[in-house]
Amino acid sequence: MNAESEIAGLKQEVTRLRREMDELKQFIRYNPPGAGDDGKPEAAYITIRCAIFTLAHPAHPDHSLINIMGSRDKGAFLSLMGPDGKTQVLLQVEKDVPEVSLFGKDGQYGATLRLENGEPELGLHGRKGRLGVMLRVQGDEERGQVGVCEAGKPRAVMQARDTGGGVSVVHDDGHARVTMTSEVASGDLMVVTPDMKVGVKISSNGQEGGFITVNRSNGRPGIILSNIATGGAVIVNNAHGKRIASLPPTD
Repeated sequence: MNAESEIAGLKQEVTRLRREMDELKQFIRYNPPGAGDDGKPEAAYITIRCAIFTLAHPAHPDHSLINIMGSRDKGAFLSLMGPDGKTQVLLQVEKDVPEVSLFGKDGQYGATLRLENGEPELGLHGRKGRLGVMLRVQGDEERGQVGVCEAGKPRAVMQARDTGGGVSVVHDDGHARVTMTSEVASGDLMVVTPDMKVGVKISSNGQEGGFITVNRSNGRPGIILSNIATGGAVIVNNAHGKRIASLPPTD
């Protein structure tokens, strides 16, 4: 190969390198050392502009370890993969809702932590990805709430209220079957029938202490066990809630 051929080949190589460099400059920008906004020295850094940024081990270039994605509509996503190539940690900000998710080896949700409308929410999931425990802090009052589920079906809720706390045992429909509440002056325990009427109520807010009410299917009290000024009392009502007998007898 003569000198002219070598020069021509070098020119082609330089042209190709310049074209590739121009293409890279669309995504990579070198920022030389300088002074920051506060006037202090600032080290050099590189800015990369792209929609998807992938990191892979040199020995396995086809196996992604980290994916960084972003779009104007959906937000930013950071995905960390395990040895099997499946996502194990996902950090995302979609529509101004930050969320961190942990995944099991089968790709199912293991845990999620998100912040929506300023309210934090932590969800713990089973091996099949179904919700088992949910923790929340709600409202400006910052009231905590804990929900316990069976494979995503609600079973119990414990929450703070403005006057105290409450615990509810619920069914698949989300309605309470047993509710226990605490307030400044009293505590109450209510057992609810399938048609959502109070069947039994135990309360500490009676005339002379606590009382127990057993209601009929129409919600009216059938039997009342309570304390009065002279001692204990049992009151029996008819189907309409009218008293028909009592012990001791009362007018």
